[in-house]
Amino acid sequence: MINKLNSLPHKILFYFGFLTVLIFFGLSSWQFSSYQEDLIMIDDINTKNAVKDIYAKSLFNAQEEGLTQFSKINIIDKYDINIINSWYLRSRVHNGVNGYHLVNLYRINSTDNYFLIKSGWVPLDKNINRTFAYVDPTFIGRLIEYDIQSIGQDDIPGSEYLFRVDKSFIENEYQINLPEYYLVLTENCGSGVECINLKDPYDAPHLSYAFQWLFFGITFSVVILRKNKLI
Repeated sequence: MINKLNSLPHKILFYFGFLTVLIFFGLSSWQFSSYQEDLIMIDDINTKNAVKDIYAKSLFNAQEEGLTQFSKINIIDKYDINIINSWYLRSRVHNGVNGYHLVNLYRINSTDNYFLIKSGWVPLDKNINRTFAYVDPTFIGRLIEYDIQSIGQDDIPGSEYLFRVDKSFIENEYQINLPEYYLVLTENCGSGVECINLKDPYDAPHLSYAFQWLFFGITFSVVILRKNKLI
């Protein structure tokens, strides 16, 4: 076997080529795993369509209230909360139009309890302060886990822009404690604000990418074997 490998007409193609093939198969496996995870997420969203009426303070007792990620809730004491600050999440595109996701920090009146609401998508030229100017807001949406800090640009203290909904960053910025989840509105998101379809991030074409990388791996394997006259 060793002698046969040493006598290959294209040894470099054989060794480095099959290293590339392994990478292709690894990418295929990763995309297929992502596809399976997305199916679980979408199923989780679909099975949690009953709206639960809660007071804002119940967000701080999520486990006792039976609240989990994607639970659909309605904050019924909406007139007992006040907006403290707003941010734009950078680099959000909707239907080919550049814009931002609007994130608001709210405080429950006469308490030191704060929580975050992602209201929806707004175009680049939207004025934050006029978001709810002409509507009577409702707060119906789904609970979402916070983003995890990864390699990339860090959020800047005092800026009106964010790169992610980072719990620790906002807590440090305001010296507050936030509940376990933040709320993403799913209806009546505000004047000039378009509600976010939460299924979109989990409806990526991972399965087609998995077959694509698998096809590349198999095709390249055949090329390598034929070039070295092994098939």
